[in-house]
Amino acid sequence: MARHIVLLRGINVGRHNRIAMAEFTALLTDLGYTDVRTLLNSGNAVVTTPDADSAAVARRIRKGISDSFGLSIAVMVRSRALVEAVIERNPMPEEAERAPSYFHVGFCDPAPPQERLDSIDAAKLGADRIMVREGTCYLWFAEGPQNSPLGKAIRAHKLGANMTLRSWNTVRKLVSLAGPVGAAPDPG
Repeated sequence: MARHIVLLRGINVGRHNRIAMAEFTALLTDLGYTDVRTLLNSGNAVVTTPDADSAAVARRIRKGISDSFGLSIAVMVRSRALVEAVIERNPMPEEAERAPSYFHVGFCDPAPPQERLDSIDAAKLGADRIMVREGTCYLWFAEGPQNSPLGKAIRAHKLGANMTLRSWNTVRKLVSLAGPVGAAPDPG
């Protein structure tokens, strides 16, 4: 059995793309996933399935959301082990620990092309920084994510990849919610 972390992009922000987490949990259960747990109201879930193929799980959930809610939502799915590796290879651990709500991980499908990343003018970012490791973006918003130079640069330069951001705290909570690799999920 594989433990996967499910990340929906752009739901429950403002009045658009609303999905109640109880309904999302029911959908995941109806799709055959077990040990379904959600975190926050922003499209974070942990599921267990015999399917180790994260991309196949993402496609199935995306179709389920479209069929059930009539929404076209980007769905990123990562194995619990891969998200734990994302934490371990963090290139900015001091920033993440100092202000975890200002440090975010960008889960991307596909990885952003290097030329798009190179098009961001680092001189205009102030103290904000972005680093990419194995297709995952690590983002430091020095003054917070609201109205940050980095956030504006990402929106303006369109990284050429679907990306959903999660704060460092949320990433760590999702790994904890998924439980240790090979073990039953954390009951809460």
